[in-house]
Amino acid sequence: MPALRFFLLSFLGLLLTGCLSHRDNLMVNHLSSSLDAYPEVLQTRYFPLQTLQVLSTQGQTLRVYIEGDGHAWASRRRPSLDPTPYNLMLIDLMRRDNFSDRVYLARPCQFVSSENCKIPVWTSLRYSQPMVDTLNEALDQLKAKGPYSNIELIGFSGGGTLALLMATSRTDIISIRTVAGNLDPAFVNQFHKVSPMPDSLNPIDFSNRLASIPQLHFIGGKDTVITPAVYDHYQSSFSKQYCLSRYVKPSAGHNTGWEQSWPELLEIPVKCRQ
Repeated sequence: MPALRFFLLSFLGLLLTGCLSHRDNLMVNHLSSSLDAYPEVLQTRYFPLQTLQVLSTQGQTLRVYIEGDGHAWASRRRPSLDPTPYNLMLIDLMRRDNFSDRVYLARPCQFVSSENCKIPVWTSLRYSQPMVDTLNEALDQLKAKGPYSNIELIGFSGGGTLALLMATSRTDIISIRTVAGNLDPAFVNQFHKVSPMPDSLNPIDFSNRLASIPQLHFIGGKDTVITPAVYDHYQSSFSKQYCLSRYVKPSAGHNTGWEQSWPELLEIPVKCRQ
């Protein structure tokens, strides 16, 4: 989406809601302490982004956890005034990961606000090109902190959508894992009978670019938000499927039941089949 259109929509959001403050530094400090991580707000063209960084800067691979949509909606039809997530499962997953170089990357307007934080950012525009560009800009800054030539992406829910979209314009992504990933937003919105997002992107439209990237998609057997049918529909958009795989955890829901088994799930190889 052109930047002008993006900022026009942002201005409309300002007229409707104003710019709101988010959770204060106490929350971020608590989370960083629990991870033994360095909290840093990265400045990008459109938004500041909250990160929690555990970096040895010794290895060549950086693993990045991308947050989901958070508290984007207060109800089915009423958007939230603050998209900061209530459920911090993804941070708990990162806490259980012993990988040497890993980062938690929040989405625009989560934890930290700016003058561009308006309702469309975390609703209709949440998978738009400016959001993808923002996260990729942050990824470039994180990559520059060490000798990193390879990046692994792990995205939860809508963070999975953005992990896939980010990878379409990069050559340094060696694997993508999603947890309850929204692999096909149009299909999911139609399934739940909610409004379409014409100004957002859909990973299935970039299947040719994603086909050669190893992907492992974790699906909860009790997940009523992202059902196994989402993966099936996503997979069907690929003419070459040898880099796609899924793992269904029967006892897991959308944002529950993943934590205890996460170290073991990380041991599952993410690779393309010969």
